[in-house]
Amino acid sequence: MEGVPLTLSISVISFLVGIAVGLPLAFIRVYEKEIGFVVDAYEKIWRGIPEIVLMLLIYFGLGPFFPFPFGNPFFVACFVLGLRSGANQSQIYRGAIRGVGDEQMIAGTSVGLSKWRAIWHIMVPQVFTFSTPGLGSEYALLIKDSAYVYVIGGLAEIMTLSIRLKSTPPYDVITPFVLAAILYIILTFPIAFALDRLGNRQKKRIGL
Repeated sequence: MEGVPLTLSISVISFLVGIAVGLPLAFIRVYEKEIGFVVDAYEKIWRGIPEIVLMLLIYFGLGPFFPFPFGNPFFVACFVLGLRSGANQSQIYRGAIRGVGDEQMIAGTSVGLSKWRAIWHIMVPQVFTFSTPGLGSEYALLIKDSAYVYVIGGLAEIMTLSIRLKSTPPYDVITPFVLAAILYIILTFPIAFALDRLGNRQKKRIGL
């Protein structure tokens, strides 16, 4: 259980970074089509390169030249997982925007709101409602992906502790990983289930 708080810290911070990155990207992709190619490029790069490779490149490639912040394993973990989550969440939000429909935007602008004020006050709350199940799955994925942090070392999250345990007497190579698997299930299932239920409840509330 020692590595659970750190695993949760990495996943929560990465998830929040993903929201901060993914939500604006989704609206830019839908409503600013002339620069939509930038969003497409971002998503392809961050979804196309494995997180392990990104962590190794940034930590060992940039870390020696920029010890702060790229020499900090915790920062690198949240940076990579957060920006990767931003690419994933951008697609989740984009699907939700299409689900809400353009009528909401038209109604907002027709009463005098600017495009981006209509997006913030009208679209964003509904987009989060439509996105809740997908966001639950994304958060569960971040908890599991936090295991990749072991490749850069320096952090005592669940996977790193499991690897250390197997290297200490009595040198049991199975039990630590079984326990790690159980912990990941315990951490991911309730959160994904709760967010899915919340999304369904919100949809019923607005008549969907």
